[in-house]
Amino acid sequence: MNAVSTLPELPAYSEFVSHLERAPARTATRWPFAVLAVLGVLLVAAPVGTGMFPRAAKGAAMIDAFGPYVTAQSIDGYRSDLRVLADARTNIVAVQSTSTPPGEYPRVDQFVRDYPGIQSDMSAMLDAIDTHRDNYRTLAGTVPFGVLPWLLALPGVVLTAAGVFGFRAAGRGSRATAWRATAALAGLALIVTPLAGGLFPAGPAAQPLIDGFRPILTAAEVHRVQGYFVTLVAADGELNSRYTAAVRTARPDAELGGITALEQRWQPMTSRFAALVGTMNDNVGNFDAVVALNDVSRPLGFGAFRGLAWGFAIPGALVLGLTVIGSRRPRTDLIDTGEGEPQ
Repeated sequence: MNAVSTLPELPAYSEFVSHLERAPARTATRWPFAVLAVLGVLLVAAPVGTGMFPRAAKGAAMIDAFGPYVTAQSIDGYRSDLRVLADARTNIVAVQSTSTPPGEYPRVDQFVRDYPGIQSDMSAMLDAIDTHRDNYRTLAGTVPFGVLPWLLALPGVVLTAAGVFGFRAAGRGSRATAWRATAALAGLALIVTPLAGGLFPAGPAAQPLIDGFRPILTAAEVHRVQGYFVTLVAADGELNSRYTAAVRTARPDAELGGITALEQRWQPMTSRFAALVGTMNDNVGNFDAVVALNDVSRPLGFGAFRGLAWGFAIPGALVLGLTVIGSRRPRTDLIDTGEGEPQ
């Protein structure tokens, strides 16, 4: 007999150690997509619910309309016009004290009587505009106000879509990378907007400008200034038609330099004042819309313009954070069930 026995066949290594099992496919994290969708809806709802679309457009119109008047050159011109009117009044008072006493020229008399108040009120208005020239320039240098609600709503639409479709894709086991990337781009846009658009410096500038213009841009103030204009036009008409000739007849050597300077300056002066009063009148409603927009956040303790930049940046940072969280890879797909091996 053959003494050599045949050795039993050894088991394969894979049969000896363990059986490698593939873990069930893990779905990607879904909750970040749900939060992205909610953020997107809020970004769309915020400008709609606060009336930001029409109010911001009116604010943009007001900023554009006041551009020619909120300059040092323009304000100096108006102040010079007021000085010419003051010199003319001084001239008339001097004449009245010597040759043409008050009473015969009622419109000239009204000008003499009312002009100190007119000058004081108009000077205060010009001072208010001059004081806030820098704040105005800061606001005028930002992204156009009328565009701002769109810069919130459009990323909101993108985030809503990315959230909904990403959530569904993650439920099917996909990592939904494309939707995360789309959301990240929208979040990046939200962060870049206040930085590139100058919204951070605009916030502190808006409230002082609103406070400074509040006494000026009212229907009552515009009506009062229009009344001043009527007084000035009537006085100039009487000076031209009767008063100056009467003084020349009574006193050929009378000093009328102030009145003459007014006559020479009258046409460009009235044109400038008419343009300013017209702009004020046209923008009372626009200013009210800006105030209403700023007051939307008053219940939270701050003006909307002060928090406007953060209204873009904070959602943008949240979106980027959510996309990073959602991009974390799941733990290894392979689970070794053998004893002594790490799970």
